[in-house]
Amino acid sequence: MASLSVRRGVRRWAVGMVVPLLFVAACGRSGDDRNAEGGIGGGSGGPAVPGPTKSTTVPAGDFGDLKGLCGPKPADQKPASGAPVRGVTDSEISVTTMGDPGNQMQPGLGQEFFDMSDAFTKWCNDAGGINGRKIKVNKRDGMLMEAATKITEACQSDFMLVGGGNPIDDVTVEPRLGCNLGAIPGYVVTTAAIQAPLQVQPGGIPADEGPVGPYKALFDKYPDAKGKVGIIGQNLGALSAVASRYADAVGKAGGTVVTTQLASPIGQEWRTVVEALKAADVQILVSAGTFAVNATPFLQEMNNAGWAPKAILSDQSAYNNFNLQSAKDANVPDFYVYTTYWPQENAAQKPVAQQAVDLFHLKNKNGRMVYFNYAGLNAWLLWAASVKDCGADVTVECVLDKAKRPGWTGGGLFAPNDVGPLDQMHANGCFTMTKLDKDKGFPVDMDVTKPNTDTIFNCSPDNVVKLDQAYT
Repeated sequence: MASLSVRRGVRRWAVGMVVPLLFVAACGRSGDDRNAEGGIGGGSGGPAVPGPTKSTTVPAGDFGDLKGLCGPKPADQKPASGAPVRGVTDSEISVTTMGDPGNQMQPGLGQEFFDMSDAFTKWCNDAGGINGRKIKVNKRDGMLMEAATKITEACQSDFMLVGGGNPIDDVTVEPRLGCNLGAIPGYVVTTAAIQAPLQVQPGGIPADEGPVGPYKALFDKYPDAKGKVGIIGQNLGALSAVASRYADAVGKAGGTVVTTQLASPIGQEWRTVVEALKAADVQILVSAGTFAVNATPFLQEMNNAGWAPKAILSDQSAYNNFNLQSAKDANVPDFYVYTTYWPQENAAQKPVAQQAVDLFHLKNKNGRMVYFNYAGLNAWLLWAASVKDCGADVTVECVLDKAKRPGWTGGGLFAPNDVGPLDQMHANGCFTMTKLDKDKGFPVDMDVTKPNTDTIFNCSPDNVVKLDQAYT
């Protein structure tokens, strides 16, 4: 199935989501292996993964069904005919990838975007670049509170923003638009950033739409628990609105939210949160980004309180090594993460999924891919395909126009979706449910997913709803 028709004419649902700020407790990322996703071996939080394999059948520059994505300059390509473009020469394209790994509140945040930019550009440049132009990446660290400054720096030399993101991204909109800095980001968060022009979000989701398919799937699994759903989100400015979006979607999926708890960015005392969830008799706990980092202190507090929900459900941000380690350090109830890509655990079933792992291993030899790696790669693939189609005359306007792609799958790695500007963007109509296993990682749970597309995805227009408002 190449795409999904919807009731509103010929538009199709875009696949994606917005990941909220990745904060929990004071136990953020650190030099401790279990808090470092990106290093060699993927930290101690994941199962052993095979070393990199080299394909002898995939031509250099091909990624899945994206043929000739990277390669040398075509013999018949004429020189660029337009005015000079910032960051673009006949031999090179200079771009920025944003992250926040140097921040002190949660060191390492967004390092996965930097790692994937290194891996993808090495793979692409080794194949010849894009129409012969080699990619130069400037990795700019927003450090949470300095993202706007880094955007201003990028405006001096770079063509576009590609494959990254910042959780506090509302402040980046004005400087980005002010210098015509186009973007194909790995993720966006705040409503202001979601609704900003001059970008195409391959994993985007409008602020007034929400995925309900994963909730329905879990409610089918635990029908007696859907009347007691708890939301756990983050208490930091505009990011608290993400929990409100999720609560709205839960209600429209047939669930009843009995409590919403917001965690502080640092120094969270989890006992009060756990006691509130226990007092409300929460049976299904929905995470709005809280399980994006080390959740062990929260889970251990649950164990201490002698309470646990029947199941935990998280967005894609929880597909990481921290939760694998948490499963070894604490008793964890049934823990589901919904995704829109082929996870590494099922890569043997899909050649392009294995190719993604092999590409990633160019940077992290034995590492395990996590959500930000997949999100960054999706953006890089879309950007590269769009630049390639622009030929010699590469402009921001051309790239964003070529990025309007119905049925985009990133070479087959992602569920089919339509990508384009805001007025063509919809929430994810496809999902697959993975279930945490401390030994196996996050394999797809076929019984809960009930897939109908590309072996592992459940796709339907009914998996998405219009929310009551655009939460800000």
